[in-house]
Amino acid sequence: MEISGRSVEFWIERTDGRAAPVILPGMVSEPRPAVGPLPEPVIFVLKFNGAGGRAERTSIHPLDFWSQLPGEIWSPNPPGYGASEGGPGLQWLAPTGRAALAQLLAVAGSRPIVITGNSLGTAVALSVAAAFSEVPNLAGLILRNPPPLKQLIAGKFGWRTLGLSRLVARQVPEELDSIANAARVRLPCIFLCAGRDRVVPPRFQQLIRDAYAGAKKVVTIPGADHVFELANQGIAEYASALTWLRDSIAVAPCPARASERCSGPNTQD
Repeated sequence: MEISGRSVEFWIERTDGRAAPVILPGMVSEPRPAVGPLPEPVIFVLKFNGAGGRAERTSIHPLDFWSQLPGEIWSPNPPGYGASEGGPGLQWLAPTGRAALAQLLAVAGSRPIVITGNSLGTAVALSVAAAFSEVPNLAGLILRNPPPLKQLIAGKFGWRTLGLSRLVARQVPEELDSIANAARVRLPCIFLCAGRDRVVPPRFQQLIRDAYAGAKKVVTIPGADHVFELANQGIAEYASALTWLRDSIAVAPCPARASERCSGPNTQD
């Protein structure tokens, strides 16, 4: 895939609903070989990582909780990450997200797509969901520790920088305005939030949750900082929220195998 003449790397991983995932050949160098025929996906997940994330390290979540559903995980590396060309910059994030979803829609047809984002990646997820709000098979969102970039930069760092951070905040692209985008999105959404987040303090995350227009479940891990692993205290509540999201998604069984594609309209057109 290319964005403004820059090659952008995709990583795609498929699960069969039972066994460990298999990386599909194609866009990824040195993929693990598939063992036996894999069923066609009945659901797709488009993932946007945080500032320290990489598509090649993306997990299969939430399909590890929905293990009965064969699916595919799609994750792009924006310019400046992985093998994608060019240097990093906020201006590349939303265009990368839109191009990724457009390409995924050409493959998914009418099958449901869940968009997930972690930290900075939530700004991309909300931007894409708002831009494609009329696409009928966008099925849900999972947002972990979402930052409202402009408000976070100006409000958290402004007093330390004599107001210079407010100038930086004004340079955040409008298409990454998570508060405005949240007000335009009506998909069912899970917010997974760290209760003691020092990177995106809870009061800033609350701005996005309050603005969100769709049905939502909020799972807060009280003692967690920005980077955390789910433990016993939060995993049951989170699993319940994922069941709620799964139940809201219309997933049709697909008998096709890996050599075929399920029929369905190309929603990119």
